[in-house]
Amino acid sequence: MNLPMLPMFSATDLSAADLSATGQRATELPENCTRTGYQSHRQRGLRIQPPARAMAFGVALLITITSASLATAQEAPVAEPPDTTSEPDTTSEPETTSEPDAMPTEPELALPPINAEVDPGQADLDEAVLKRIDAQTNADLESVAALIESALAKGLSDENSSFAKKMLGSIQLQRGQGLAGAMVRLRGRRQIQIKSEALRALADAVKHDPELAEAHMLIAQLNLLPDGDTEAIQKATTAAIGLYQDDPQELSKAYLLRAVTQEDTDKKVADLNAAIKANPKNTDALRERAGARLQAGDVDGAVTDLQEVLELDPTNQQIAQATVQQLVDLDRADDAVALLSKTIRAKPSEGLYRLRAILYRMLDKEDEAFADLNKALAMQPKDPLALLQRAEIALGREDVKSAKRDLKTAIGIAPQVEQIDQAIVVRCFIAIEEGRMADAITDMQTLIERNPKDTFRRLQLANLYLQDDRPRKAIETLTGVLDSDPKNVSVLRSRADAYLAVGEHQNAIDDYESALAANDSDAEKDDQANKALLSGILNNLAWVLATSPKDEIRNGERAVEMGKRAVELTEESEAHILSTLAAGYAEAGDFENAIKWSEKAVELGTENENDQIDQLKEELESYRKNEPWREKQETEENQMPLLSPEDLIDT
Repeated sequence: MNLPMLPMFSATDLSAADLSATGQRATELPENCTRTGYQSHRQRGLRIQPPARAMAFGVALLITITSASLATAQEAPVAEPPDTTSEPDTTSEPETTSEPDAMPTEPELALPPINAEVDPGQADLDEAVLKRIDAQTNADLESVAALIESALAKGLSDENSSFAKKMLGSIQLQRGQGLAGAMVRLRGRRQIQIKSEALRALADAVKHDPELAEAHMLIAQLNLLPDGDTEAIQKATTAAIGLYQDDPQELSKAYLLRAVTQEDTDKKVADLNAAIKANPKNTDALRERAGARLQAGDVDGAVTDLQEVLELDPTNQQIAQATVQQLVDLDRADDAVALLSKTIRAKPSEGLYRLRAILYRMLDKEDEAFADLNKALAMQPKDPLALLQRAEIALGREDVKSAKRDLKTAIGIAPQVEQIDQAIVVRCFIAIEEGRMADAITDMQTLIERNPKDTFRRLQLANLYLQDDRPRKAIETLTGVLDSDPKNVSVLRSRADAYLAVGEHQNAIDDYESALAANDSDAEKDDQANKALLSGILNNLAWVLATSPKDEIRNGERAVEMGKRAVELTEESEAHILSTLAAGYAEAGDFENAIKWSEKAVELGTENENDQIDQLKEELESYRKNEPWREKQETEENQMPLLSPEDLIDT
């Protein structure tokens, strides 16, 4: 059964959490950085959350940058670059000076005498250090970067060269962050240009400082956008994984980011396993692994992962719904109800109550379903779908008045609801309860026209034809189904019943025998529904073999054999089946047993107020006269024309 679904996973925006902290750290010099020395220091300014893949168990990736997700990135002191390329401004001084507490004036920033022989680029480096403090725009940062590159080109001592490269990497990282933040305000070609510029800045960052893990991660994330480079993603995430070994949270994100680009399933799962091992609470990794497991056919494993996600985040209704669907597909509706109940306790919603109502109905718990639908409608009185579901339950309770009221209310709220399948089904069954069989047939025909391969609906239509005394229309409908599904037991039984209705006993017997053969080959034949179907086939076959007016058709011994099986299956609880066994004994000439079973049928029928009690009594009198029962049912075909959907009676 397919439950009404929300999208399982929405495309997660490229997040820029902690970017406000990034902007501050990227602007300031690292705490252990001086003009003449720089200890090994890994910049941890950028902490962008790795995106979760958009998966409807189809594992399709769509990562979009939104203004909300990169709002903090825009706080970094980098302005959007102009539309035209300009030369770095290396001469202009900042118009404002830093506040005294913005950057401590530590003694180590004092400039000692320049040794031009050892550090020819020292002057440019010193100027870059000073300008770095007050850099406010992308142009400012470009100017600082140009000075550092000039210093490196002129020559620096090993220590100062190392310091300059680290500083240059930090600047390019900040530029990359700012450009990524600016992308949210741009569209089309300009956005592509800024993306390319950001990637160039980040490439320079890791070129000069390979230990900038955050720069590697941002390179990977930008390449997840359309027209990105998969190899660049894998290279960048692999570098980040090596750098994040002492940071489990970030390590988990890096593994996840690499996993979403892996084409090899084993490598993908290995990365996801590593991500979850590093951070067992990484719900994105758990969801991604659930998708990979589904693709590999490991449904149980996928459900386990989705259940773990809900343990961590019970308010995630999308995951709850996806997990429920998987549990239903595994015939674990009870587990689905338990999981859904936990989600409802964490965050009740009209949609979840409605979904649990569907599960309760699958479990034949109509009262619980009705209660949930009432709760759903209390939270959202104008929910047409909940009203339609409650109307269906009302029909099951033979409360036609309530069903009609809910249907009318649902259509009043949303007139387009009248044309959806569920509303047509409700209207159809209201017509059945009111005896308007022609209207019910027209509605069922509409449903079948929308889905001609729906065997269940076609079987329902055939039964409606039979109830409306149109057996030949039923035979025509059922024959069409059997052309494509010749061993469908239910359809064979229904067509046999239709043949009985028109007096074609041999055709009926042939279909009953075919249904029995098909049922015997069915591996799942011990459930209650199948027992009911089988007992009906056995009973009807035994009846025609015992009571047909055609001598060549009747077979008393076979009728008794089939009748006994039907009686055993129903545990002597059905009066008409006891009557059939009596008819078989009478046809076989054993009137003693015929009278015995016929008396039981009359007694049970009287207790249960059976509609056929008068005929049951007539059969008993016949056997007491040592006369077998004969019956040939020939229904006169109803020739009344059916109405079009536009002419149906308004319920």
